Amino acid sequence: MHTNQYDYARVAAADDPDRAREHAKVFSSTVFETEHPVVRVHPESGERSILLGDFAKRLVGLPAHASASLIRLIQEHVTEVENTVRWRWSPGDVAIWDNRATQHRVVHDFGDRPRRLHRVTIAGEIPVGVDGRPSTVLTGDAADYSPIAA
Repeated sequence: MHTNQYDYARVAAADDPDRAREHAKVFSSTVFETEHPVVRVHPESGERSILLGDFAKRLVGLPAHASASLIRLIQEHVTEVENTVRWRWSPGDVAIWDNRATQHRVVHDFGDRPRRLHRVTIAGEIPVGVDGRPSTVLTGDAADYSPIAA
């Protein structure tokens, strides 16, 4: 189960705690919860990828401690240096990735230098697991953010 009730701003909290609290308040003002497959099938390539990330709250059907341990174990593997790409930015760079098979993670190593970005997310199809079952919305209506017809 994925949710936006995640401490999204905790990493940046040390930089500006008040701003981090305000961001978290706005970010979670409407709660969204969705049951996603842990392994999804890419709609174009057919490749399988792990669909977890920092918004994964728990694995449905497992006790809380087992769920947290498995999520942590998988995330530690996914984020090992040899499984990542590190972009070294230059003026004029544009980075594009496929969120259907990639996990974006900011490395807060830029100190007090400004970090300015413009993010565009393109609405996509509903994730489908290897068993053919699609993600299921549990709480929240994201229709305004994802105009793809179900």
